[in-house]
Amino acid sequence: MLLFLILFYCIFIINRGFFVVGKKVLVTSALPYVNNVPHLGNLIGSVLSADAFARFMRVDGREVLFVLGTDEHGTTAEFKAMEEKLTPRELVDKYFLIHKNIYDWFQTSYDCLGRTSSKENAQITQHIFKKLYDNGYITEHSITQLYSEPSKKFLSDRFVEGECPYCHASGARGDQCDACGKLLDPSELIKPISKLDGSTPVLKETKHLYIDLPKIQPDLVEWFSESKSKWSNIAVSVTEQWLKQGLKERCITRDLEWGVKIPLEGWENKVFYSWFDAPIGYIGITIENRSDWKDWWMSEDVSLYQFMGKDNVPFHSIMFPAFLIGTKEGYKLVDYLASTDYLNYEDKKFSKSKNIGVFGDDAKDTGIASDVWRYYLFRVRPESGDTQFEWNDFQSKVNNELVGNFGNFVNRVVAQNEKFFSSVAPKSNHELLEKAGPLVEEYKSLFYSARIRDALSKANEISSLGNKYLQEKQPWIEVKTNPSGAALTIANCLELAKLLAVIYYPFTPTACEKIFGILGEKESIIKVGVSGAFEGIEEGRVITPKGILFEKIEDKRIVELKQKFG
Repeated sequence: MLLFLILFYCIFIINRGFFVVGKKVLVTSALPYVNNVPHLGNLIGSVLSADAFARFMRVDGREVLFVLGTDEHGTTAEFKAMEEKLTPRELVDKYFLIHKNIYDWFQTSYDCLGRTSSKENAQITQHIFKKLYDNGYITEHSITQLYSEPSKKFLSDRFVEGECPYCHASGARGDQCDACGKLLDPSELIKPISKLDGSTPVLKETKHLYIDLPKIQPDLVEWFSESKSKWSNIAVSVTEQWLKQGLKERCITRDLEWGVKIPLEGWENKVFYSWFDAPIGYIGITIENRSDWKDWWMSEDVSLYQFMGKDNVPFHSIMFPAFLIGTKEGYKLVDYLASTDYLNYEDKKFSKSKNIGVFGDDAKDTGIASDVWRYYLFRVRPESGDTQFEWNDFQSKVNNELVGNFGNFVNRVVAQNEKFFSSVAPKSNHELLEKAGPLVEEYKSLFYSARIRDALSKANEISSLGNKYLQEKQPWIEVKTNPSGAALTIANCLELAKLLAVIYYPFTPTACEKIFGILGEKESIIKVGVSGAFEGIEEGRVITPKGILFEKIEDKRIVELKQKFG
């Protein structure tokens, strides 16, 4: 029966081809603006989601390249540098380290970590632009743009604020209105104000370069029609809205000093708009880290999964594919675009300035392990609508599920094996693995569809299966009258603990590696993988107890955290 299970999962891997084209899987997380400290919503919307998916693909036998980095150009960085009295380079160097430390503390398993301000990204951005230019997809237009007379400077997007012309919300930026989500041009704002000097800007003529999206739209629509069945519902909906409205030429240059320079004569005083070089940054970061980058970005034997919040969808479903299609060089286009809605904080928006919510650098200071944060964030991942981070819910899910279900099962089995069988694994009949088989199939299917929250719920269901089995068998009682029966129960539970370590690995990697150490596994979780977990545990193996996996969070601690984070 065990041989059948192993064979079954090998076949299952092969048959996942609907979502995964080849053995190699390329995973990207949306690149956050470097000048902001990411909050929990930012982290679960892209970085942690991409990490869990990459970890799952590795344990399922795929060759994975996980690309992560920071978006370091644009008015946001230049304006923030002015506020902090730093050069743009000094600013992005400072905040890149903050981002890296946060990602490392949250155990992000990136293969390539990089920055859009690298020379590699500048070179590939300029190369792609030249191809678009040579292929007739770049146009030039003279436009009137807001200009600050006191500062003698054209004002790009975030150097201007005003009233949104669509929803009439105040405080709309020159590039986008946060209230309604519309992308804007600074000249569209009602009652604009310069953020450089507080003056009312005037309109002045200047010239800019545009990408001719209407010319690329037929090829883009054809590709989207073939790909959208594998995308998240949010990504499909947002993209369809854009295409239905009809694409317009979009400006790709800005009057800034900080950014990738335009490689054309007469354009030396302008740079590319950050949304042009930022998505290209995935390729630039790969080049920065890997000499074999073309094997990932110019190969059809690769499946590309991209993770982001819904506000980033148009840049990944319209802009980035259009750039790559326009080069006619055969770059890899996204196969599965996985977007999320928003995670809010206790019915409020995260705000560092107002001390509302937990940010990445705060989580470490709470003393709560990163595994615990990861677990809860995946449990409330906004896959089908906005969700809330709530402290009471955090405590409940950690104590009742992570501690009470998963942690409790492993701790009980290891403790009873130590007490009754001197920490030596008895012989199993693989009964629990057989019962878990269909649930693991469902777990894998959910992951291949990037339904990560649902995959975690399925992992909890498998753990509950173990607790129910243990409670029904009651080996602590049976050992008095039927030692061999109790031994069989413990052996089967130890095997399920091994399987749980593999399937929880995308969510709580440190605890799962600890379980492998307890169980005396010689190979890594990735090398054993899902199929290897069904090989069970041989009789006579020494099991080494190493303490509990997780600790409960007390009421007093929750009260303190609520007061601290608003």
